[in-house]
Amino acid sequence: MDYKELKSKFKLHFNSELQKNPEFKYLLYNIFVYGSAYIVGGYFRDFLNSKESRDLDIIIDLDNTKLLEIINDSKCTYTINRHKGIKLQFKNLVVDMWSIENNWAFKNELVKLNDKDKLNSIAKGCFYNFDSLVINLHSFNLNIQNYLSYLENKKLDILLKSPIYKNLNPTTEANILRAFYLKKLDEIQFSSNTKKYLIDKIGELRDNGFNPIEALKKTQSKYPKYQNYLNKNDLEMMIRDLYSTNEFDNQFYINF
Repeated sequence: MDYKELKSKFKLHFNSELQKNPEFKYLLYNIFVYGSAYIVGGYFRDFLNSKESRDLDIIIDLDNTKLLEIINDSKCTYTINRHKGIKLQFKNLVVDMWSIENNWAFKNELVKLNDKDKLNSIAKGCFYNFDSLVINLHSFNLNIQNYLSYLENKKLDILLKSPIYKNLNPTTEANILRAFYLKKLDEIQFSSNTKKYLIDKIGELRDNGFNPIEALKKTQSKYPKYQNYLNKNDLEMMIRDLYSTNEFDNQFYINF
């Protein structure tokens, strides 16, 4: 499927989604009066893989105050999580929405937001290449080159190398679980950048007095997909495998 055809087919697909969720459609149209919207990650990936998706992540190019004002005026029910993400439950769809100013990578100035090319800035701000799929809901222009690299090389990579970028990511345990889940599901490899991150973060958990397995299982309880697919033996095996191929330092894996 070429680029033009892909845009056209997704536009039809998304318009169909809006027809099934009229409250979301009207909310989105009201947002469009003031700013742009970008779908990020799994929803578009599911579309590419002909899979049904009931979860949608959207970054809104508006300040958070204005975004909340529009949502409140719409009378849509929502909750706000600790990362200032806005969760909305519609009839056939769960939408997680962020103001672009509350995206962790832009908020901490870890990724430069290019006003003339926000599509590619957002793609660059995604943590893993697996999740770096972005489509503008005005123009339906898209960026999926990092995801295509994941498919071609069967390798999970963290897009930026900066230690600050990796250290400030607020979802460490979820990132570890995601890497382990994809390794088991798709039989992929980890890039050296990803492998070092996983080893460092598991080491930090242990250094801070946590049992890494227990910390991961606690986070896993919030993600049914990971809970149903990764058991304790899987987690132990993944960690052992990381440390057995650790080329970064002289740390040894200690049995938990």
